[in-house]
Amino acid sequence: MEKPTKIQYDSDSDNSEVDLILIKKKKILKSIKLNPNISLKSIFQIGKKQHPAYLSVIKELEEKNYKNAEHWCKEFLKIFPKSYSIRCILAYTYRCLNDYKQAHLYINEAIKLKGINPIAWHIRGEIYLRQGNYNDAVRDLIPSINNKMNNLYIMLGICYTNCSYYYYALNSFNIALQNDPNNYLCLRYCAYIYEKQGKFSDTLKMLDKLFSISEKDSLILCHYGEILCKMEKYNDAILYFTEAANIDPENVHILNRRAMAYIALQGYNKALSDFNNVIQLDISNILAYYCKGLIHYRMEDNSNSIVAFKKCIELDPNNDIEKSYLKDSSNYLSQIYNIDYNLKCSLNYHNLIAEINQFANVNQFPILYHDKSLLFMRCKINIELKKYGYAELDLDRLFELNEDISFVYLLQKYSDFWLYLCKLYLNDYAQLGITNNFDSYMNMAQGVYFMSNPMNFNYDCQFQERNLNRRTLSLRDNLYYLSLPKLSIFYASIESCDIIWKINIKKIISSDCFIRFTVKAKIEENQHILKYEDILKLEGLGWILYVPFHSEYMGKYRLIQVSIETKKESIDMQIEYVRITKGYHKERVYFPKMNHLLPFYANNIPETFKDKYFLRKETENLLELKNIINNL
Repeated sequence: MEKPTKIQYDSDSDNSEVDLILIKKKKILKSIKLNPNISLKSIFQIGKKQHPAYLSVIKELEEKNYKNAEHWCKEFLKIFPKSYSIRCILAYTYRCLNDYKQAHLYINEAIKLKGINPIAWHIRGEIYLRQGNYNDAVRDLIPSINNKMNNLYIMLGICYTNCSYYYYALNSFNIALQNDPNNYLCLRYCAYIYEKQGKFSDTLKMLDKLFSISEKDSLILCHYGEILCKMEKYNDAILYFTEAANIDPENVHILNRRAMAYIALQGYNKALSDFNNVIQLDISNILAYYCKGLIHYRMEDNSNSIVAFKKCIELDPNNDIEKSYLKDSSNYLSQIYNIDYNLKCSLNYHNLIAEINQFANVNQFPILYHDKSLLFMRCKINIELKKYGYAELDLDRLFELNEDISFVYLLQKYSDFWLYLCKLYLNDYAQLGITNNFDSYMNMAQGVYFMSNPMNFNYDCQFQERNLNRRTLSLRDNLYYLSLPKLSIFYASIESCDIIWKINIKKIISSDCFIRFTVKAKIEENQHILKYEDILKLEGLGWILYVPFHSEYMGKYRLIQVSIETKKESIDMQIEYVRITKGYHKERVYFPKMNHLLPFYANNIPETFKDKYFLRKETENLLELKNIINNL
């Protein structure tokens, strides 16, 4: 039995030791009389918790004077060398001092003394959580479930999340949210998990709840924008990025994200402006230089593309991806090193293909955004190496993965590759105005008819130059009706198809306007008409893919004729191409995807600002002192 001690240590009386013992005896007898079932052990335990050393420990811990608390814990152990409670508290003290070795030493001793008491396991589980040993943490935390320890389910949720056990993590956080529906930490983790699962609508629901708690959290605003981008709602995303940037104007991650949303909408000048601001704030931000190089490359501004990619290589000399873009822009590497172009490229390209194959699973489904970028790179390299068979396989895969075909413009210059592909097709395309192998392949294999082809018929058309040698047709003044030649349907296995027009409605000149799309097959004709209210919703969106006809039944007819008509001088509108494709589109409007341009190493908000997003300080305080004391 441990040595009994005085209860009234703070007494100012001059009672003798005998008197104090008598007082102690009377109190013990009184306790037994009031509760005949009470044990002597529990009575003495109450006494120990009123010992000056014990009280000093609690006082110092409450004031966060952990070194002082350590001292008083050890003083207490001199008096009560087998104390379970003080070992648990001392382990907690060392945990607060980040001395995990000593913390484990004392908590293990406590478990040996009272292995059935869950509080010691709870403490050790939380220590494992802080150390990142999540599986060990779960093992030790689970025994505390029946004791309903505070924040237990939050700790379990964090552990499961870090082990990628998202189902169990969500279950744990949902239990915690039942008791505290506005728990900021739980809601953030739930939003992150739903994003990882691809459940973007559920992610937005969690973020909406976070907004109801704090409307001016720039990280949550930016995270909301990132989710909208994944849902391809780029215009809405930009609004959230802008609001986040107004709150935190020097956050380069927010500016980078907004710039990438502008890229998706082909707002290259606005994107460049954001990237320039990023570089002013962080001159070594490789992501901004990388994206600038890609934008200039996309716009065929080779000189500025070279400058940006060269800076990338200076910041990261081992990154072969930027080197490849840089070399392609202007044969820059070969000029610098003055070595035979073909030999140098062949060696670098073979190494780069091996690196791409190792880095990303470009041959597996589902394929991620960054894998698409690498798949495009591999296709391009195979063309450079004249491995056209491999390049064709990658090209077919890219068309499957990308709604918009703009990526193929970057490959347009490889005339021998397009000649190789066109050998499979022997049709004469002069009647369509097609005069080159690239346009022939795009029409034969992908059902794309470019608006640059009608100019070979001497139509009274206005054409405008776009990037990468593409011409667009302008419907504004003279031309307000265009009927294209009969186009072939090359999907022999299907009887219906979608008709897609890539258009840019720049400005409505008159409210008395319309756009009429027409498709004819033999004697059958269908029309789709956009009125002023419809056109107003499309004005200013930039280039979009518009699907006027869904699953258009063609039956046995393999030739169709399409046309577009507007009212004269009512709309300023551009057309890039019309496409006949398989009937799988559900929406009318799609935004061109630019995933082949976007970088593949950009983390999201939760991953970039892990400590802030997941509230590191709050996470470190999930184990509360009062929770320990109440369960000892």
